[in-house]
Amino acid sequence: MVISFTANLFVCILDPTKLSFSRDTGIALLVLGSLLFIYVLPYLRAGLFGETKPDLDYLITKGPYRICRHPLYLSFIVIVLGIDFMLRSVLGVAFTFLLAVPSVIYRARIEDGLLRDKFGEEWVRYANGVGFILPKVRDTKKR
Repeated sequence: MVISFTANLFVCILDPTKLSFSRDTGIALLVLGSLLFIYVLPYLRAGLFGETKPDLDYLITKGPYRICRHPLYLSFIVIVLGIDFMLRSVLGVAFTFLLAVPSVIYRARIEDGLLRDKFGEEWVRYANGVGFILPKVRDTKKR
């Protein structure tokens, strides 16, 4: 993710084409993504510096993990898009959706498998109840 972020930043800076809207949208996304990242930190703690292999001996299901399994990855995507929009880079946005988002999804899927292996049925119940990277949309209609 660090490589993807760095490459995206270079693409944005070198991009001669510019999006035609205000940088404020990018600033708002950057702030929103940063706040989500800060919100995730106390829940993840030592697990933040781990590789995709889970370092913690318990499954985190509270805080931001109540709404999706990978809020840290969501914050990364929102931050990168915020930078793309703040720098108004057409190529940056394309780079994000073509390379950064798929790499985050790939990493999250690997992590899901490792978490399922480590926590078994507890993980399956948890994963069925929350979204992957985005919050799960719940059907509120009565059937």
